[in-house]
Amino acid sequence: MGPQHEPTTGFLIWRTSLKLRTAVDRVLKPLGLTHAQYSVLGPISALSQDGRGPSQRELADFTGLEPIYVSKLARALEKAGLVVRPDDPDDPRAVRLSLTDQGGQVFRAARDLVHQMHAELTAPIGGPAGDRDRDLRQTLLLLLGDAPFSARTNHRTEGESTMSTPTNAPVQAGPVGGREINIAAAAARSVRDALFAKIDMTFDQSVVLRALTGRDGPADRHEVVRGVIGPDPLPGLPTEAELDQAVDELIAGGRLLTDATDPNLVTPTVACRELYAEVTAATLRAGAELYAGIPQADLLAARRVLDVVVERAAAVRAEL
Repeated sequence: MGPQHEPTTGFLIWRTSLKLRTAVDRVLKPLGLTHAQYSVLGPISALSQDGRGPSQRELADFTGLEPIYVSKLARALEKAGLVVRPDDPDDPRAVRLSLTDQGGQVFRAARDLVHQMHAELTAPIGGPAGDRDRDLRQTLLLLLGDAPFSARTNHRTEGESTMSTPTNAPVQAGPVGGREINIAAAAARSVRDALFAKIDMTFDQSVVLRALTGRDGPADRHEVVRGVIGPDPLPGLPTEAELDQAVDELIAGGRLLTDATDPNLVTPTVACRELYAEVTAATLRAGAELYAGIPQADLLAARRVLDVVVERAAAVRAEL
């Protein structure tokens, strides 16, 4: 991304989400857990405070994950001996989820590691209890449109202690954590993916086309890909192999033309340029709707905090 292109708030949220997910995966690897598995262990623990574990449907609603993905994660955790899935006595078609003794021990160890990493990541903005962290969390909740909390509990941060909340009580926003950033990123990404799906285009293909936008003539495909990757590839972003595949897909679909004298030289068709311009405009309109009504001061504060977290994530990752 050239210096003339300012990154949007949505792009920074997405990058921060990817970096946090990668950092959590590395921190939890010694425990045999992934970030996704940890993200359901915490809610299972939180939603079991009343002695009755959540159903897979309740867990999906709580986490914002697709039910089929929650089922897949739950089965993997059950196989690892961390979770049990007894039948629901009130609904023979459903199962309840709860942690085993081993699962509780693993979760508590994982929680301590993630909280330590979170404290290090947010140290430049005052730590998890700092005003800037709280302001960022409130901004992310506003972007989400509603608070991602269950009526049964108030899940403050990933794996922290929870407290009962009356269903008619307003949710009090606590410190921002990786969960809130991930949910906001997923919400924004779902809008982007829906727009691309309408024109049968993938995100990786759009990255290639964006790199070609503004070029008057053919460009070397390998130089384009290397230019996108840059000297310091970001974790979670498309790899060189994935972008090469995207180029091949665009060529096969007739959206990129190759040069007769050099097959490595590519250029978008006129129709493809027009299509990409249309979806770019639609993306900008969607972004405007996402951030409409949010005070500029809040958006600027969120951007400053996300910049710091992204920078801090790189330093923490290098130490792992």
